Amino acid sequence: MTRYAIYAAPERDTRLWHFGNRVLGRDAETGEAVAQIVPEGFQPGEWQDFTASPRRYGFHATLKAPFHLAAGKTEYDLRQAVRAFGKRGAAIAELNLAAKLSGDYVMLGLPESDPRVQVLAAACVTEFDGFRAPLTDEERARRGASLTEAQKENLERWGYPHVFDDFTFHLTLAGPLPKERADDALTALSAAYSQAVKDEKFAIRSIALFAEEESGAGFRLMLRVPFGARA
Repeated sequence: MTRYAIYAAPERDTRLWHFGNRVLGRDAETGEAVAQIVPEGFQPGEWQDFTASPRRYGFHATLKAPFHLAAGKTEYDLRQAVRAFGKRGAAIAELNLAAKLSGDYVMLGLPESDPRVQVLAAACVTEFDGFRAPLTDEERARRGASLTEAQKENLERWGYPHVFDDFTFHLTLAGPLPKERADDALTALSAAYSQAVKDEKFAIRSIALFAEEESGAGFRLMLRVPFGARA
């Protein structure tokens, strides 16, 4: 059964999009494998393993975590809702990203929370929740480990624990990583990011609908809607 997700994905003509795809070794828009960047100090096979999880989901920042459609809802309905959301939304420009370590994952994140991004993410969580089927026991068990009480409440109410005050905007590059390799990966990816993206600023100029058509398959970017108001 297809799962859907609402993401922020860098525009296709940006250095950031191409950098993220090459780190992961996959383009989520075409579904095709791309020549993978292997950071200094890592072997190709090893890096394939360390990027397997983010590669499956595609290069993105989560706004509404993956969900199955609720009873009575169709993909057409969801597409129309995404189009309407994008049409009335506003682009967010001038975002500075930096590589950082979060647990055993390396990601690109903001130096501090940006209110514009928080508002966008919160709106996606609430406005698209009517399309989300209730959590299955398997989903609840997978997402429910080591959570605070507030995160547990979020999980039950919104299908995902890291929303609103617990939301942190990020684009995952690698992980999970062995503890002894995490710092090396951070150093290597930080250098690779600076070299590839240079002084390009990140802007969220569209909302993207991704889909996983069968369990375990790679998520594909199936619809990108430019925001109606430009920053």
